[in-house]
Amino acid sequence: MATMTVRLPSDQFRARGYQTIPSPLFLFKIKKNVVGKARIGIVVGVSVHKAAVKRNFLKRQALATLTPRAAAGSDILIIVLPAANRVTKKRFREELIKTLAAAQ
Repeated sequence: MATMTVRLPSDQFRARGYQTIPSPLFLFKIKKNVVGKARIGIVVGVSVHKAAVKRNFLKRQALATLTPRAAAGSDILIIVLPAANRVTKKRFREELIKTLAAAQ
């Protein structure tokens, strides 16, 4: 069953209280919210890839992977690291799913 998700407001990117789970491909931050919906934020910097097309592709892949699996009432922030540029789409998704399972 797909969970209703909304975009995590950018002012929450620097908020305190996140549980951080490091991964070779990204930093995964999660905390509970009072909104009752899953809110997802994804940060892919220029250090990951120069081309905006590739950065947006990684954002879309992360969002498509997390949306059906995110628990309601949680804020999820993904900071993609430069190592993510060198792996396959399948490995990127598997790592996201594995880290989300460990966090929830």
